[in-house]
Amino acid sequence: MRSALLILAYLGYSAVTAIKIEQNPRPPQYADPDQYGYRMCASWQLADGTPIYSGCDPFKIKRCGKELEFDYRCCSGFQHSNEALGGTSSNPCAKLVPQFDDCPSVIEGLGFKKFATYLKNLPELTRQNGQPYTIFVPLPEGGGDLDRIYGGNSQAVSYHIAKGRHYADDLKTGVKLKSLYRDEEMEVSRTTYGASFPLHPCFRNLENVNVECTEISQADIECKSGLIHIIRHPLLPRSGLGNMDKSSVMSLLRSNSETREFANDLPQRLQQDLDRVEGGRFYTITAPTSNSWSSLRGQYNREQLEAIAASHVSAGLKCTSNIIKAEQIFTDMQGQLMKVECSVNPGNQQEERKIIGSCGATHEFIDKQSDQMAANGVVHVISDPVIPMSQLTLKDLTDRPECAKHQNIDKFIDVLRKCDLYMDDASQYAVIAPENSAFDWWSGYRQFRSEFERFQVDEEYRCEVARYHIVKHNGNLANIPDFSGHTDGHRSNNRNNYLYETTYFTKGKMGSTLNWHYSPVNNLQPLKLKDSSIYKTSRINVMPEKNITDILLERTDFSHTKSITETAKMDDKVFKKKAPKNLYLVTTDDGWIDPRSRQLGKRLVSPELARYESHPTLAENFAKLNHVPLYLWGGDIGYFEKNSVHRFMSSAGVELIFWMDDKGTMRIGYDELPRSEWPKVVEYNLPGRDGIVWALDGFLRCPTKLCALQLEDKDTYTFYTAACLSSDLEGEVDVKKAFASKPTEIARRHPNQCLVIRQGEVTTVKDIFEDVPTEGHEH
Repeated sequence: MRSALLILAYLGYSAVTAIKIEQNPRPPQYADPDQYGYRMCASWQLADGTPIYSGCDPFKIKRCGKELEFDYRCCSGFQHSNEALGGTSSNPCAKLVPQFDDCPSVIEGLGFKKFATYLKNLPELTRQNGQPYTIFVPLPEGGGDLDRIYGGNSQAVSYHIAKGRHYADDLKTGVKLKSLYRDEEMEVSRTTYGASFPLHPCFRNLENVNVECTEISQADIECKSGLIHIIRHPLLPRSGLGNMDKSSVMSLLRSNSETREFANDLPQRLQQDLDRVEGGRFYTITAPTSNSWSSLRGQYNREQLEAIAASHVSAGLKCTSNIIKAEQIFTDMQGQLMKVECSVNPGNQQEERKIIGSCGATHEFIDKQSDQMAANGVVHVISDPVIPMSQLTLKDLTDRPECAKHQNIDKFIDVLRKCDLYMDDASQYAVIAPENSAFDWWSGYRQFRSEFERFQVDEEYRCEVARYHIVKHNGNLANIPDFSGHTDGHRSNNRNNYLYETTYFTKGKMGSTLNWHYSPVNNLQPLKLKDSSIYKTSRINVMPEKNITDILLERTDFSHTKSITETAKMDDKVFKKKAPKNLYLVTTDDGWIDPRSRQLGKRLVSPELARYESHPTLAENFAKLNHVPLYLWGGDIGYFEKNSVHRFMSSAGVELIFWMDDKGTMRIGYDELPRSEWPKVVEYNLPGRDGIVWALDGFLRCPTKLCALQLEDKDTYTFYTAACLSSDLEGEVDVKKAFASKPTEIARRHPNQCLVIRQGEVTTVKDIFEDVPTEGHEH
C-alpha cells in the first residue's frame, strides 16, 4: 500500500475535540432527482454554483462550514427537449446528446468553445476508428484562463486527454492515466464525503474524484472518439510550462521563483526524499511566499530555518478537496497536530482555506497557487510561514499571552508567570497544563473546595500547585508512549522531591486516555516546545500534603482500622516500601458494627475486630487484604465506568474484584465471598503523598485460609497410671485410699517399689473467641 505524506505547516495545535454520539441518529437526506423530471440526475452544488460529481444520488452534507445544495440537471448523454413528459419540469431531458459527433464538436456544444478550439488542432480526436480517449474539460466554460496558462500551446493542452475510455466509476485512488502529451502520467485520487451508509446500493460511489488534484464537476459524457469529464480547473503537464518542472515536488519547488528560497532551506535529507519519485511516497507541502520566507532570515539561524521549513511537510497526498471540514486536524512529518480551517467567502462565495498557527495567527492558502501537482505530491502556496511550537520555549509561552490564550491555557500560564518554577535551560520538562475550564471545575468541586480557596489567597501554595504540574525528565516523558512505559512514579518540580504516582491509562469507547492523577489527558499529542512537552487536561490536580497514616490519625471515624494498621506495622512494612503505589481500603467505625447487635438495640462491634486488633499476624493479613499496590482514583473523577468489573491483586495474594453497578455504586469482594457480603465504597479519594485511601461501609471478610492462624486454642492431655509391688509402703498411712486418688504421686515417692505407666494422650481444640458481638466495644 502506497505511503502518503501531507505537508501542511506545523501548527503545534492540540485541542481536545469532543465527539458527540447521537442516540437516535437521523438517516441521511438524499437528493430526489425524479421529482424534477425525466432523466434528471443530482450532484452536489458548491456555494459558487459549481456542480461536483458524486457518482450516485448525493446526501446533505456540509462543506467548509456551509451545507451544500443539490444540483439537478440532465443525466450524462441527455439534454433538454421541449416535449412534455410529465413531472415538474416543462423542459425534460428527453433528447440524446449527439454521441456520434467528434469530441471537439460535443465539447463546443456544451459551451466550451475556447477549449474546443484548442482540441481541433489535434487530429487524434477526429480520426475514424482510432483509439478512444478520455478528455478532461476545464471550467470555466469561457476558457478565460487557457490563453494565460498555455499561451496558444495546443500541444500542452493535450495533457487534458488520457488514452483509453475511463468512466468515473473506474477512476480509483492510485490509478495513473497516460496522457496524450508525451505520455505523461495523470494521478487519480478520491475523497470520501462524511460517513458511508452500507445499506445504500451505491454508497461506495459517494465520493468526489480528483485528477491531478482537480475535482470532476460532471462525468461520463459520451462522444464519438471517447468520453468527456468536466473538471474545475485547467491541468498543467508534469514536465511543466516554461521553466516549471513538475517531475517531483522538490523540482517543482526549486523551479518556482516563489518557493525556491524555501526549498533550499529544507533539510538536505528531506530534499532528497522530496526528489525521489520511484518510492511511491506522496507529499503535500504548504510553501510560504518568497518575500515572507526571506523575512525569517534575520530572526533564525540555519538550523532553526531547516526545522521551520521541515514543519511545512506532512505525510499524504492532500488536495484542497480533502480539506472540506470547517475545522480539520492533520499531522505533520514530525508527529505534531495542525488545524486547517475551511470557510466560504460571503462576498464571492469561493472556498477559502487557512492554517491556524500555534498562537492563533492565520496563514491563508493563496488562490490560483494551490493544488500544484507533481509526480510525488502537491504544493500549496500559503501567505506566510507558520512558526512551529517546537521553536518556542515555556518562557516564550509565558511572555506571549496570545499563544497561551489560543491554546486555552492562559489562566494556568498566568500562574506560572508569577512563580519561580525551579527550571533550568539544560533540562527537559513535561507540563500538565489545565485548560481554563479546569479552574471552573475546581471551584465547584466540593471535595477540593478548601484547597481552591487556599489557592486564591496563598501565593506560595499557588506556586506549589503550579510546580506540581511540572515534571523534569531526561527525554522519557516527551511523548505519550513514553508515559505508558514509565511506571516508577514521577517527582514534581517542587523542592520537597516527593515521588508521586501520576499516570494511569484507561481504555474507553473512544480509545485510550492518560490520567494524570484524576485529570484526563484526552489528546495524546503534546504541544512540543523546545524544552517542554505540554499535555492539556480538563482538571487541576490538588497536591497531597499528608501520608496515609496522617489521614487515619485525623479521621476519628477510622479509629478501628487505624488500630489494626498500627498493629500490623503497615507503614514500615508496606506503605513506605510501595509508595506511592498504595490503595488502602479503610473500614469506617460504623462498618465494624455487628448487624446482630442492632437487633438488640445495641451497637457492638463484630468479633473479628478484637482478633485483628490483638494479633499482629492476623492484623497484617487483614490489612494486606485491604491493600492494592496501585494508586487508583475512583468515583466521579476516577478510572471506573458504570457497569464495569475490574480485578486487582491485593498484597495478601487474594484477587479483589471492583464491581461498579449501573448506578455508580462500587462494591469490593473476591470470588469465594458471597456477593451479599461485599462492602460498599462510601468515600473515594483521600489522597496522600504515599498512597490513596477509600472508605468502606463494612469490613472485607478475610478468607479462612488467610486469617485462621490464631483462631483456636489447642490443649493436649496425657493419661498416666501406677503399680506397686506391695501395699506396705514406708511412710504411707492408708496406701489403698491414697493410691485410689493419687497413684502417680505415691509411685514417684517410692520409685524402687512402684512404676508410673503412660496410658495415652488426648488433644482438644477450642475457638478462643466466642462468635458473639464483643463487649467493651459499644458505640
